[in-house]
Amino acid sequence: MAMAAASVEANKQAIRRLYDETNKYNLDFLDEILAPDFTSYGGAGFKDLHSPAEFKELTQTFMKSFPDLQFQVDELIGEGDDILVSGTLSGTHKGDFYGIPASGKKVVWTGCAIFRFRGPQIIARWQEFDALGLMAQIQPPPS
Repeated sequence: MAMAAASVEANKQAIRRLYDETNKYNLDFLDEILAPDFTSYGGAGFKDLHSPAEFKELTQTFMKSFPDLQFQVDELIGEGDDILVSGTLSGTHKGDFYGIPASGKKVVWTGCAIFRFRGPQIIARWQEFDALGLMAQIQPPPS
């Protein structure tokens, strides 16, 4: 039991580091923590991603649209090989985001994800976030 608890704690630390590095825009870290056969199961209308490279590309899309993007970890829960993270994202909409031109608005939205580990690497992620809330903040009001 102590070994399992140690593994869960190590995985929580890895998730904290994942977001710390992402907040510093160090996407090279993804090559270290994501397994070569990593899959991210979409949510909020996003397609599934089937490699670290595809995940990196999605992350870069968000970073281009919100160049000051930051992710705050609000809660981590772990069991076995799975870690659930609940968090708050914030940034300024300064670039096109899926066809919506930059609004210059500071936005905040929430999300959660479950990460599955195999050893020290993440093999899968299931995520959901408040896409409707995000879109409501950046879209121009109806005329």
